[in-house]
Amino acid sequence: MKCDVAIAGGGPAAAAAALQLARAGVHTIVIERGDDRGDKPGESLSPDAKPLLQRLGVWEDLERDGHLPCPGNRSVWGSDRVEEQPFVFSPYGHGWHLDRRRFEQRLNERACEAGATRIVETSVVGIDGNRLTCRGAVDAIEAKFVIDATGRASRIARLLGARRKIDDPLLAVVAFFDADEGDRDSTTLVEATESGWWYSAPLPANRLAAMFITEGPAPAFAPSGRTRERIERHGYRMAAAPRIVDAGSARLDRFAGDGWLAIGDAALALDPLSSHGIAAALHGGMLAAEAILSGNAGRYISAMEAMWTGYVTMRRAYYAAEMRWPNASFWRRRRPVSAARHAKPWSLA
Repeated sequence: MKCDVAIAGGGPAAAAAALQLARAGVHTIVIERGDDRGDKPGESLSPDAKPLLQRLGVWEDLERDGHLPCPGNRSVWGSDRVEEQPFVFSPYGHGWHLDRRRFEQRLNERACEAGATRIVETSVVGIDGNRLTCRGAVDAIEAKFVIDATGRASRIARLLGARRKIDDPLLAVVAFFDADEGDRDSTTLVEATESGWWYSAPLPANRLAAMFITEGPAPAFAPSGRTRERIERHGYRMAAAPRIVDAGSARLDRFAGDGWLAIGDAALALDPLSSHGIAAALHGGMLAAEAILSGNAGRYISAMEAMWTGYVTMRRAYYAAEMRWPNASFWRRRRPVSAARHAKPWSLA
């Protein structure tokens, strides 16, 4: 198979890039290892993603596809008091709790309708010049340009000589829950503990996502505090055994090279505390498409560098705001010597 642009990997960044390229008449093939099945972490969409989704033409699909509106966030951070961050003051309205698989399916549908080709259950295992060696539905693809969207593995970029730099190693123990009735409290809850922090968010179809972010080794999944109260109060039942995923901060030493660039988690991976993972992926995918169409990757590289710098500053401020466990290793390692800002998680969403 031959194409103008081959995108190795899936996810929102890949779909956004494919959609923009296909609309511009660029023959684009997406090669994705997955098959659209199973739960996928990363379901919160902040209000400021609205302009991006409008540009992609999928904003109106959110309500039609049954995603759950999110009126705001709650946090227990820096004190035992619950603080509210309503989205009522956002110029973009409320946020969303997504059925992540359905959301990505819609993006992929739009990309394919625009002319992109999507190949699933296929992995890219090697690259030689403009030829991608694959394992799955096809054996090889020749492309004039390659986009690495292989997630935190950064498979293509690393094969081409880029190095992945770990900035803050973290892991998340993730579980999904079902209930007979929906949770009337549709806010996101973030709750700090001595050894990490909890995140929980209701999902469509009476479901709940919950995860604990900490350092290794992975602890047992044992919700505490208000997270536990939320699970018990609504009778949530664990849908499957918890799993462990990488949740740390990392980036490539370079985001692009001759005939390639990286997007999404393959380029830079954000701590879930930022709450901007999906929006950053969509934005990065769209900027990557613009870079390819213009033949100039400079603006894309500059934007990614700026995104990383802003994110690191925000993350440090968030962790610096939690001072209740001064001797706990988790917080001590993430607290700067001096912190002028004391932002609370999600307050900038």
